[in-house]
Amino acid sequence: MKKEKMMDKQSNNCSIIETIYHLPELKSCPIETTFKIIGKRWTVLVIREILRGNTQFNRFMENIKGISPKVLTERLRELEEMGIISRRIVSKYPLRVEYTLTDMGRGFEPVLLSAASFSMTYMPRAVFKDGKSRTPDQLLADHVVK
Repeated sequence: MKKEKMMDKQSNNCSIIETIYHLPELKSCPIETTFKIIGKRWTVLVIREILRGNTQFNRFMENIKGISPKVLTERLRELEEMGIISRRIVSKYPLRVEYTLTDMGRGFEPVLLSAASFSMTYMPRAVFKDGKSRTPDQLLADHVVK
C-alpha cells in the first residue's frame, strides 16, 4: 500500500492514537511513558495535592490516606529528580519545606482532569454519593455562587 493511501486510511478509519503509532519518529509508547510516572502508587495523589494547593509534607500525610512517611519521601524525591516538582526550604528551624510543580508538573493537570472526567461520566457510582453521572462543567456550574 502506498504511503498516501495508508495515511488516508488512517485518517478515515483509525483513532488519533493509531495514527501516532505509525509515525516513524516514535521511539516508545507515549501513553506507557506517562503512566510509568503517574501509574506508580501514590504519585498521582501527591501531584493532585499540590494542584489543590497543599505543598507541605504534613498536608500530604493528612490528605493521602494510607501513605507512609517513608513512601511519601520516596515519591517526593522521585518527582523532584524527574523535574516534576521543585523543593524549597522555607525555614531551617524548625525545618519547613514546600513543594511546587514545575512547568512539566503543571502539564499533568489536564491529564488528571481528563481522568476525573472519565470517572465522573462512566463510573459515577464509585465517585458520587448519588451515583449520577455528570461532567466537571456540570458539577462546577452547580456550585457557582450566584
